[in-house]
Amino acid sequence: MLDLQWFFLLLVHQLIQFSSFSMGMRYLRRRTKILLMGRFLYLFLLVIMMSFSTSGQSKSAIANFQKAKEAFKQNDTDKGWVHLEKAIKKGGNTYYQPLIFAGDRRFKEGDILQAIEYYDRALQIQELSSIHLKKSIVYKYAGEFDLAIDSYQLYMKNARMSKERFRASELALENLKFTKRKYEEYMALGAPLEVVKLVFSDEKMEYFPSPTGDDRKLLFTARMVQDGAPTDENLFVAERSGAGWESRSKPVLGRVNTRLNEGASSISADGEYMVFTACNRPDGVGSCDLYYSYFDPVKGWGFPELLPGNINTKRWESQPTLGPDGTTLYFVRGSHSQADDLDIMVAYKDDEGIWSRVEKLPSEVNSSGRERSPFIHFDGTTLYFVSERSPSIGGSDFFMARRLSDSTWSEPENLGFPLNSFGDEFSLVVNAAGTHGYLSSNRGKDIVPEQDAMAEMDLYEFALPEKMKPEQRLFKDFVVVHSATRIPLGLANVKLKGLDEKEVYTGTSSKNTGLVRAMHDGSTALRVSAYKKGYLPYSAIVSKVELADNSTLYELPLTPLKSADSFVLRNLLFDTDKSELLAASEQELRLLKKLLLDNPSLNATIIGHTDNQGGRSYNQKLSEDRATAVLQWLIDSGIESGRLKAQGEGMDKPVATNDTEEGRALNRRTEVRLR
Repeated sequence: MLDLQWFFLLLVHQLIQFSSFSMGMRYLRRRTKILLMGRFLYLFLLVIMMSFSTSGQSKSAIANFQKAKEAFKQNDTDKGWVHLEKAIKKGGNTYYQPLIFAGDRRFKEGDILQAIEYYDRALQIQELSSIHLKKSIVYKYAGEFDLAIDSYQLYMKNARMSKERFRASELALENLKFTKRKYEEYMALGAPLEVVKLVFSDEKMEYFPSPTGDDRKLLFTARMVQDGAPTDENLFVAERSGAGWESRSKPVLGRVNTRLNEGASSISADGEYMVFTACNRPDGVGSCDLYYSYFDPVKGWGFPELLPGNINTKRWESQPTLGPDGTTLYFVRGSHSQADDLDIMVAYKDDEGIWSRVEKLPSEVNSSGRERSPFIHFDGTTLYFVSERSPSIGGSDFFMARRLSDSTWSEPENLGFPLNSFGDEFSLVVNAAGTHGYLSSNRGKDIVPEQDAMAEMDLYEFALPEKMKPEQRLFKDFVVVHSATRIPLGLANVKLKGLDEKEVYTGTSSKNTGLVRAMHDGSTALRVSAYKKGYLPYSAIVSKVELADNSTLYELPLTPLKSADSFVLRNLLFDTDKSELLAASEQELRLLKKLLLDNPSLNATIIGHTDNQGGRSYNQKLSEDRATAVLQWLIDSGIESGRLKAQGEGMDKPVATNDTEEGRALNRRTEVRLR
């Protein structure tokens, strides 16, 4: 057979030679035709010869190759390899497809050296650009980045590409070089960072973790797999047991989970208020929307309601993360389907508790790619999120950015190895103390992530490296109580603000316990105010010493409202010897306005008091002017002037000694008497 093949080749070769040298110039056109015909015949016979050379053994090789693929499909690995090796042997030096398949299988199994060996044998038969690409991927997973780069450059050299595909390949090469640099940075640290799978992360697909402020509970989204197919998404909770975690998680108690999809939650620091995503509900606005629910210690999570305001639209809203101050909420918005462009948004709550203002985060955070899974830390400044931007390590990577002002953010930083892997990263959160975090990823047990990105999605825990640490935050627990009975009062409006005017918390006390957990940086005392309809407002200044002691609850006592009551607005502020209200007074003024709006039958007398610094007539006028300033603010804010009076008592009615600064501070006050 081989002699016959070479005879045909020699015959065609001689034909071409004869047509080239025996013709004169005047037969040039005819010669060209003969040349073309000869070369066509050469190629035609070459194909026939190749079929001759493989026909005897290819049928057996092909049959074994098909049997091998079927065996692997049935998870019969041993049988698969028997047939695959037969296909390779019978294919000889012409049948490269089984070699490529064998390389793919060895790569999947984690045998890097064997995978490369099979690919190299395939290249000896046929140099295909796709094989160089496969070698590059294998070398990358093995940490041999120089070899990975070399193989990728060979792929680019041999592949036929459009301009668009070539540009994409150049970008992929840059990502590969970036990955090498990040890996070298990680190895230079010396002490490797461990990313450990959580003990309760089992056969379920688990993602979107959300810790409580005390780090004792972790909510997450779980999806069971039945008969090889995923079921609906539901919310689960894991709880700590001592220093570790309980071995089993469980569905959250209450009325949140249904037969539809629920997931992607964010839980308040006290663990009693939750915002989460639900899809295709009868009361929904778009495909997926954001809902909220309160926790009852007996019944669990209550019936969820749509977030009020402008967050939910006909588009796709998901993946919420609550800001620690209670007035900001970050989330992801896409088109009707999450497969389309995704951007991180921020919503702001107004004084009526409505999420009225919604904005897209600026271009520092949102790129031309897709951004998702935001987590704003309890410090209110550090944002962790997932992005498909370049350069990257895997398909989607974890990034971190810090808020510099209300409208600007730092350039996002890729968090590198080992938090980012060659798989797809899904979500990352950090505990309030900033000591460790949790992430979900499909890095899985196999060296190669599953093609179904969710198939190996598990939860992991890691100690936080220094560069990732958020700003230090402390927490202080407050409780709103009835002033006489000391019974906790739920759903009271509570606001905390630093003396530097930085917002700390705006929200409501726990529906069941009256608790408020506030995260603060410990740098300044806090102004606190509390109000509930049917009660008098309460305000105070909490010192740094009191904030540092978290062994006891700080009580915010509310007194039931009665006519002829009076109370002091502790946080109304004026410049020394002046009657103009400082901007810091607005928190207290809004509290008084709310009281009058909720009780339209009540009238109020605003009474100004001073200390004894200065003459009597001077202090009398100053107290009158300050009371009038408060009255005028209320009128300008919509309260009828007929319901208000202003008077000054000067220095005549002290409530403490004027011999100390502390006493004089108590005497400088604005009193409200209801009538």
